[in-house]
Amino acid sequence: MSENGPYNQPPQNPYGGDGTGGQPPYGPPPGGPYGDPNTGGQPGYGQQPMYGGGQPPQPPYGPPGAYPPPQPPKSGKAALWVVIGGGAVIVVLAIAVIVMLVTNGNGQGGTIATEDPTAEVSEGTGAGGAEEEPEEEPAGGTGGPTGEPPYALPTEPCQAITDQVAADFGLEPDGSKSNSDNRSTCMDISGDAPEGNPGTAYGAFDITFSVPYGGSDSIEGAKSEFQDDVTLYSGENQYSTQYNADDLEEKKDVDLGDEAVYIVTKYDFLGDMVPRAILMVRHGNVNIEISYTVNPSFDASEADVEKFALPDDIEASMTNAATEALGLLGSA
Repeated sequence: MSENGPYNQPPQNPYGGDGTGGQPPYGPPPGGPYGDPNTGGQPGYGQQPMYGGGQPPQPPYGPPGAYPPPQPPKSGKAALWVVIGGGAVIVVLAIAVIVMLVTNGNGQGGTIATEDPTAEVSEGTGAGGAEEEPEEEPAGGTGGPTGEPPYALPTEPCQAITDQVAADFGLEPDGSKSNSDNRSTCMDISGDAPEGNPGTAYGAFDITFSVPYGGSDSIEGAKSEFQDDVTLYSGENQYSTQYNADDLEEKKDVDLGDEAVYIVTKYDFLGDMVPRAILMVRHGNVNIEISYTVNPSFDASEADVEKFALPDDIEASMTNAATEALGLLGSA
């Protein structure tokens, strides 16, 4: 066995050199840090290879300061150029696609998805493309009911009193409204006595929209209540104390709504029998009742009341007012 160990290794010298205790040189050996390339020299600084029993080389393969620090890889610039080149290719492809679509849309056989041009035409233009003025909604209720039954009660019943209606009946500018779940009413009076009446008389105008108590959307219920009102105002209801069959002057059907009846009679107003015209109209589930009464003021005498009379054109005025009222009906 060798004195250097069981494997007959060469003598170990942790300090390098030739085994005589000398220190390794601090300069690079001839031929460069890794030995003389022409002679196949071993790594410099007098160190033995790591697998020959020597110490491993110190990073970076030599003592500090012997070599410059390792440089960062230069692959970053190459990657940047790859990214830039790829982006340029994408831009070129996008431009090519746009050009192709535009070319096809100009008669080359392709189509481009666009918004429907008819949408704008239907809203603001006519068939020729010219802008049309929007139609203004008529004043009051002119134009008839909107939609189909069941109808809702109008919340502003006094809108039925248009300028024409107010002029026909000589009414004050503002009426008084009242609303409930089943009724919507507007009341107004005349500022002056109706034509042909003493100065102690005044006209009272009422319009009422109502729906059946048993079900507001019931057309059958509205028909039943309509017939009850016709019976009441014509004096055929034996329990009524305000209307008598003997006072009925006129009763006839009118072409309004689904059914309508016009009645001229007399009405018991605080003990005085005064003239009243009533027009009842049913349309769908809504009943409309319009009445005009010539009432006495507090200083009216009995002789004055006997002279009270309805205006000659009262039927035409009532029909016009009913037409305005029907225009306030809208689907619930």
